[in-house]
Amino acid sequence: MSSSAVILFAHGAREPEWSQPLEGIRDRLRAAGTPVELAFLEFMSPSLDEAAARLADKGIESVVIVPLFLAQGAHLKRELPEMVAKIGKRHAKTEFRVTPALGEAPEIVAAIMEWAQRAAR
Repeated sequence: MSSSAVILFAHGAREPEWSQPLEGIRDRLRAAGTPVELAFLEFMSPSLDEAAARLADKGIESVVIVPLFLAQGAHLKRELPEMVAKIGKRHAKTEFRVTPALGEAPEIVAAIMEWAQRAAR
């Protein structure tokens, strides 16, 4: 059993098809052997709390929450830290940490720039 896992945390949407690319990322991570859950802030399930419980119940010691948001808005600045604090209290044997928003990662910015440049050609 792996002692670490990932939660991909996305906003969620009312359209079921919206989550398909994210499900694809989750499935590819799982196929590569990474324990991973996909969780949503609203409209879709599982919630972050539900995904965290699934992993904690499996005895996972460390969970990295990867917010699939391009920028640090209110959801990431205020709501997410409160949610993670509650989850951490509920699952004290599991450490939860959060990565920065995707748009803060240089490799993501480079990929977006490259994609936009190709689209403009």
